[in-house]
Parts: sequence; C-alpha cells; structure tokens
Amino acid sequence: MKRFFILSLLFWMFACHPEINVIISKEPGMISGIVVPIDVVATVELYQGSLVAETNTDADGIFEFDDVDPGTYRIIARAENYGSVELSGIKVSDSEGYDTGIIELSLYPAPLIDSYPYNGARDISISNAYIRLYFESYMLPESIEKAFSITPELENLSFSHPTYYSSGNRYSYIIEGDFKPGIEYTYTIDTNAVSYTGERLEFSFSSSFTTEKFKITSIICNGGSYSVLTISFNCSVSADNFDKISINPPTPAYLDDYYSLNARGTDSFTYFRIYPEISWMTDTIYTVLISSEITESGGTTLGRDSTFTFVTDPLEIADTYPRNEQCYISLLPDIMVRFNNIVDESTIADALSVSPEAVYEIWTYYSDGYNYFYLNVTEALQRKTEYVVAISTALQDYYGRHLENPYSFRFVTQ
Repeated sequence: MKRFFILSLLFWMFACHPEINVIISKEPGMISGIVVPIDVVATVELYQGSLVAETNTDADGIFEFDDVDPGTYRIIARAENYGSVELSGIKVSDSEGYDTGIIELSLYPAPLIDSYPYNGARDISISNAYIRLYFESYMLPESIEKAFSITPELENLSFSHPTYYSSGNRYSYIIEGDFKPGIEYTYTIDTNAVSYTGERLEFSFSSSFTTEKFKITSIICNGGSYSVLTISFNCSVSADNFDKISINPPTPAYLDDYYSLNARGTDSFTYFRIYPEISWMTDTIYTVLISSEITESGGTTLGRDSTFTFVTDPLEIADTYPRNEQCYISLLPDIMVRFNNIVDESTIADALSVSPEAVYEIWTYYSDGYNYFYLNVTEALQRKTEYVVAISTALQDYYGRHLENPYSFRFVTQ
C-alpha cells in the first residue's frame, strides 16, 4: 500500500508540473593513437595538470583512452631505452574522439639511456633550465663537451662532473648555460662521446625543447606602512627597468639593490624589492603598473602591461606602554604609544589627554616604519590611582589622514 501511495504521488507531481528542466550532461570522448616502433611496449600517460590515466600500447602500437571528459589534455609517451615524446593541446569535445596520429619515439643510442627535458617539451622554467643526460656507462667528461652542440648557442655553457646513481645503475651529466625565454633549443650529442672503455655513442642523438616566455611570476605587498613591494620575474632583469614601474598614487620609492641582487653578482635581478622612501600612505588603494617594455637581460620584452593593486592599513595604534589595564606602574613612568605609520607631531598635543591630569613632556621617535611618542612624566603621579590615556581622531599621519577611531588605555599606579 505504501509503495502504491508513493507511485501515485510521483504520478501526480509529473502530471501537475508538465514543464521539467532537463539537464543534459556532456558525454565523454576518446583519445587514441599509434606509438612507433610498434615492436616495443610503450607507456602512454594522460595529463590534465596532474596525471589522469595511464595505459600501454598493444602489439600493433595502438593505445586508447576511453571515457575522457571534454577538455584539453597532454600526453607523454615513453618506452625503455627510448626517448619520451610529449604532445600538448589535445582537445576532446563532447562525445568525440581525438586521433594523435603516429607518435615516433627516438631510440637512444647506447650507452645513452635517457635525457631531460623530454623531446618536444614546452615551457621549461628559465630559472631552472638545464639539460641532463643519462648513460649506462661512465663517459669521459671531455668527450661529452666535444660531442655536445646546441642551437641557438648558449652563453656561459658549462658541464658538470658526472654523478653515479646506484639505484638505476646510471651516470648523470648536467649541462647548463644562459637559456633565453621563449626559445626552441635543439641539442645534439654526436659519436665523439666515448666511454672510459672506448665505447662510442652508437649514433648521434638530437632533442628539442622550448623555454617558457619572459613573465612576471609573482607580485606581493602586505600593506604595512613600510612593507616591501616584491616583483618577481622568471629571468634576470636590469635595474634600469625600475623606471618602467609606476606606482599610483605617486609615492617616492626606491629599489633595494643589495637584497635584489641576483646570484650571478651582476646589475640584473630576478626580483625587485621596492620600499617607500618615507612610508606608504595609510588607508590607500595602490595600483602598480608594470610596463610591457620591461626587458630581461637578453633583450626580450614582457610584451604586455601588468597591473597589481594592494591596500594599506588605516592609521592605528599598534602598541602601548603600559598595556591596557596594567597595574603597579611606576609613579614616574615613560608612557609610550606606537603607531603603524608616521604621525604628524604637531597634532599629538591636541589629540592627547591624560586623566587625572599629569605633568609630562612629549618625545617622538621613528624606526622601521613605526612612529612612537613618549610621555616623559616629570612630576610623580598619584599613588594607587587609575589613569586613562585617550587619543582622539584629531591625530593625523604624515599624509594628513586621521586616526580611524578614538583610542584609550588605562593603568593603575603602585
């Protein structure tokens, strides 16, 4: 009976509501292709940011990924003793297939067994660009240098001493240089590479990869009165480019050369550390414009303007002495108030009151983006008395902005 009631209720609901929104979900698609040589079993990995799926080729070199959600993917095909090949920009549409065609793996000539970056790799980090070659035999370092060539040529080309990895029974050789952004590099190791036993590279090996474009990697400022504005790049940038950065509202600022100096000890930087000459204005929205004309050390420009905004804190009291409601305070204390920015000293006296009245002198002090003033009490306060120090919104900072809210704190003398 209960089941009959539920079925009747559902029938009534559909009958009374003929207009029903139907949500049609997208159907998955498929990616397939052939990896050659077909007489080896290749591993094919599917990525969308991270690894999505993995499969192996069959006896005919064919691989398939079924039930692939619509989107853009990349794949990496690899096999033992063969080079890895990466394909990107693989777009799967609703319920459709994508054929990669034939993917040809490059056979590594013995005793070369692996390399980095993968052949066809893109967006290789400029800040950490290098070539790594793995051999199953110890190769004479001088022969590697003789056998190696790269197009376009690299400045400051260097070859590391080989490192042996017992877990993989292989020797690693790292080649470094001043890689430029957005460039396709093709390198070759020819048969001049020879092992300590006289075994030469079976045949010449070539591979290509592309470095990432010149770009800004991060912009950071926490909004404190004297906080650093840090602009990081993925390449070295000359200090001459500092004038291509504008800050609004205009605020005098300078480039910290010492901390921005890069590891090579040149006048180029991988990041700019910018400080205000006085302080950032309180309670202000700043816009930083980084011009498209900024160039890295090799002459490549950013190509487009970039903007960044940050908001500074309002003028406020950061600390006091005595602390609020602190007891047993000296009868001749130095009462301290610390602000988060530079205050206009001429506004302190009118904004300040002490109750009961006290006789004091006002001293001001500035350090590390903070402004202090001290009330140097010159006549002893009353014993066992609660005093209240109040500061009104009449107090202003260096730029004329008022204290956001009245502030007071109290203490009791000994």
